[in-house]
Amino acid sequence: MRLKVCLAVLCISVSLVVVVAPASASARTCALGGTCKVGDVGPGGGTVVYDAGEVKWWGRYLEVLPLTQGRGLPWSVKTAESVYEGETVLRQGIGWGRENTTVIVAQNGEEKYAAKFVDDFSTGGKSDWFLPSRDELDAVYNASIIVGTPKVLPMPYWSSSENSAKYAWYQLFQDGTQFTDENKVGQSNGNKQLRKSQVHAGSSFPSLPFHLVAMRSFPAGIGTKPSGSPVTMTGNSCTNTGPCAVGDVGPAGGIIFHDAGPRSDGDRYFEVGPVETEVAGIPWKPLTFNDKQTPLYIGNAKVSAKVQRVVAKAFGMGEGNTSQIVQRYRRGNYPARYASTLVFGGFDDWYLPSKEELRLVYRTLGTATPRLGNFGKSFYWTSSEYDLNNAWTVNFKDGQEFDREKWLVPNSETGMKAIRTRPIRSFG
Repeated sequence: MRLKVCLAVLCISVSLVVVVAPASASARTCALGGTCKVGDVGPGGGTVVYDAGEVKWWGRYLEVLPLTQGRGLPWSVKTAESVYEGETVLRQGIGWGRENTTVIVAQNGEEKYAAKFVDDFSTGGKSDWFLPSRDELDAVYNASIIVGTPKVLPMPYWSSSENSAKYAWYQLFQDGTQFTDENKVGQSNGNKQLRKSQVHAGSSFPSLPFHLVAMRSFPAGIGTKPSGSPVTMTGNSCTNTGPCAVGDVGPAGGIIFHDAGPRSDGDRYFEVGPVETEVAGIPWKPLTFNDKQTPLYIGNAKVSAKVQRVVAKAFGMGEGNTSQIVQRYRRGNYPARYASTLVFGGFDDWYLPSKEELRLVYRTLGTATPRLGNFGKSFYWTSSEYDLNNAWTVNFKDGQEFDREKWLVPNSETGMKAIRTRPIRSFG
């Protein structure tokens, strides 16, 4: 089965033939507000970084312009007040940047801060630019790597999404990591007032001024914007042929955390295993394996290893990632092999989720009140490789994503806690 996978930028097949120059006809019609492809120049003169495939409540396409001005601005001036009380998770998604920017400006007024600067920006005959949400900003990073445009400086960039009253999301365009620093020691005052990024332990990235990109969506949206209603357990169970709803008990006894809809090109329903399927403390790879000698991703004339790693973060890539990891590492006790050999609830089709799949598990279940799925407030492995020595994890304490060394195991001397593994499966 061939899966269609979607980053917050574009959809591609698992063949990984992704670097395709936009057709000139498409580029011409896009500039006039017609059909667009990722990489085209949009009606406002920016680069198209996302295509939803159809018109949504916010529009269909996102175009972006990296700004040369507005560097070093804080996120807001009211640094201890929540902007989106009760909707912080919802407003991290695609389509929310414009709404976010409007609300931030309404709260903070005419001072100098990131959202206001972008809200005042006008070019290309367009004045409807906004500060992108967390997922929209990630779409910019993904396009810059996969398609090669827009050209964005390797700097920290503000999003318009907050994580709590004092903390907002930003992204390092050196490697794509998104942070809030909410649980960083000594940062109880938050990060919204900062003008520079912070130095993270173990990172070689210096403290640098926050930068901005301006984004706009087009054409006009249709339909109703979604609500921020929290997920609850439905009390229902569903079978392997469906229908299922988010919050149902899945066929294997886990929780349905995503319904891709009837138009899905691959499996429709996604189930995360119950706590009984969780293990902790196993390293991401066999400790004897040398990734430099036999890397997981090998670049070629069509696609580099870096692009392959960005693609491997996408929703829909977990199953393929798991298979590739097991083929490379073979025997041993590590997360991908544990998931792929697991038999639970009568099913043997479990796999290690990709970064975007696990991120959705956290957003759907880990932020519910009460939290669902019995997840620990700690790091969980994904099947997405960061580089030769590191893999992506998701922290279920606050939703931040970090690269962690593949060989990490619990260590009482260093204080290293166990990284956990929770498999998922898809069906329908």
